Amino acid sequence: MAFHVDYWDYLGWPDRFAQAKFTKRQRQIARFNRSRTIYTPQLVLQGQDFRRHGRFQKSVEQINQTSARAHIALKVTPTSGTLNIVADANVPESALKKDARVFIAVYENNLQSDVKAGENTGRTLHHQYVVRKWIGPLALNDQGQLRWSQSVALAKDWKTKDVGVAAYVLSTRNGDTLQAVALSLND
Repeated sequence: MAFHVDYWDYLGWPDRFAQAKFTKRQRQIARFNRSRTIYTPQLVLQGQDFRRHGRFQKSVEQINQTSARAHIALKVTPTSGTLNIVADANVPESALKKDARVFIAVYENNLQSDVKAGENTGRTLHHQYVVRKWIGPLALNDQGQLRWSQSVALAKDWKTKDVGVAAYVLSTRNGDTLQAVALSLND
């Protein structure tokens, strides 16, 4: 997922996808990593700053071979100008329940930006999995469960065919992803 941050907007070209809460999220990740530095582009895997880009695929494969520590069911029903989203989450392990939180991200693919100022002046940037709406943290109940539903309005400039929804469970203790699922509206 691409969480565009707003701390470069002062350069004279505000990123139209940036949100202040994404900058706040990045600062939290820096705290998980015991760092005072944030930067872009940053790659985060399991709540950790991931700088070994050459090992990314291997690291993802290792993660995908481990058992999920949460269970998520996600249902998305598009209607006229909205997405009706239902997410069910369950964290069975007692030690993980207290710190587990659910997040919902509505994302869009096939976007581009024509950069007018800053270090990328004159370039056209292409974007995938850009988070357009971010909901959470949503707390689990005492049994480690959550049933959540909401209708999310689609902005007029969003291309419905390129929109999708992801749901994921994170540990607020260390940023680990306990489970994640995504649905494209094309599926």
